Amino acid sequence: MSAYETLSIMKFGGSSFSTSAHLHAVSQWLAGQLEKKGPQHRIVCVVSAPSGLTEQYRDALLSINPTPSDRLIDAALPLADSLGAVLVAAALQSGGVRANVALGSQIGLLTDRNYTRARLKSIDLSALQRELLEHQIILVPGGQAAAHETGETTWLGKNSSDLSAIALAAAFGCDELEIFSDVPGIYSCDPNMVPDAYLLPRLSHAQAVKMSYSGAKVLHHRGVAYAQRHNIRLVCRANHGDFGIGTVLSINEPALPAVIPDARSQVFTGTVAQLDEAAKALQDADVPYLRQSEPDGHQWLAIPCGFFNALHFFNQRSLALGCVDARVVSIVTRSGELLHELVSPEKMYDYARKLHSKHCDGILATRPSVPAPAEAQELLSRNLQVFAGRESAHHV
Repeated sequence: MSAYETLSIMKFGGSSFSTSAHLHAVSQWLAGQLEKKGPQHRIVCVVSAPSGLTEQYRDALLSINPTPSDRLIDAALPLADSLGAVLVAAALQSGGVRANVALGSQIGLLTDRNYTRARLKSIDLSALQRELLEHQIILVPGGQAAAHETGETTWLGKNSSDLSAIALAAAFGCDELEIFSDVPGIYSCDPNMVPDAYLLPRLSHAQAVKMSYSGAKVLHHRGVAYAQRHNIRLVCRANHGDFGIGTVLSINEPALPAVIPDARSQVFTGTVAQLDEAAKALQDADVPYLRQSEPDGHQWLAIPCGFFNALHFFNQRSLALGCVDARVVSIVTRSGELLHELVSPEKMYDYARKLHSKHCDGILATRPSVPAPAEAQELLSRNLQVFAGRESAHHV
């Protein structure tokens, strides 16, 4: 008979381990959950890399070779998430919890070899299930997987810890996944740009996918879509303080208006034939993009989030698209319609506030119970430097 009877799947973002104090607070909370739920309970905890560590590994790699192969990227960047998992396991062990780390093929997430954005092919839980017989908590590096054919380490992509956790929750038959971050959920707009932005208490998977696909720094779009297909409720919680619940995502929720200003979006124009070819290449590489025709007939294509260097990608394929000095601002209307507009970078802040006032004011919603961290503004400023040419041009 199994040594455990109940199981929880949780995911902690990298900001959970920004300091030693934060790390120990999280480990104490996890130990408390074991105590509360009894000796037959187990936890699979997916963790992201400590804040900034993936970028440090990337910069170290690019300082040696500015255009490494995607295979090298998959060999290097997941090491940051491995360290995050090891640190949490060490803190738990120091508190007397039987904890261990599952790496690479031990996790059971098996993918194709679409390096840097590997796609899930199947899941084999046998190794994790064996670990759960002996250990109370298994730490899993987010985004880390193994190629189905070769067993080599693959990476599900930037910010893909959500996808790892959701895929494991579905495979284990869980109907709920708790996701812990420095903010307790999803806001009506980026609170660093719009001080009046408020926390959305409940949201549908479908709207969260729209927002993520449009550049919102919320949950991974592939992960939320996976949760939607498997009807997994996603409970967003703060990763500090009282670990309180913020936004809850489930299948059947009414639309709530939101504004998504994407400071890192990359916008391109070209002929219809050029844009068709670019869209096909992006689809084949599993890279999200937005495409729209304007009333005057001209079309544009945008890559959201800035986690992919589209210019490098297009140049490799001899696609001579024009770069546009603009950013995408997306709006989810009260009816659930998704709209996209282009705005100049210097006007984005003011325009986001104006759109939020127009579309979101007066909507019944929960005000933020946890303030957005000051370091989020620093991150946004660093993100904007990408377009000033002060960061690497490689698509990591």
